[in-house]
Amino acid sequence: MAKKKINELSAPSRLVGAFFDGLKRNTADRFLKKAAKQGLPKEVIKKMAAIEKQKKELEDLLNSPEYTIKK
Repeated sequence: MAKKKINELSAPSRLVGAFFDGLKRNTADRFLKKAAKQGLPKEVIKKMAAIEKQKKELEDLLNSPEYTIKK
């Protein structure tokens, strides 16, 4: 019977990574809200929000199983 290799660090490291990614996203959201409150033009804020959304989509795509690098 073949034994599967189990990467015991993958689940905890993913949890920690997700936690810090969440912190980064919340920071970006707070920054956008603060920028709007300080009177930054709406066009600039919309562009910044679009860039943040595209960044998240790219990260999700690169982290998907379809695009993992196989060793």
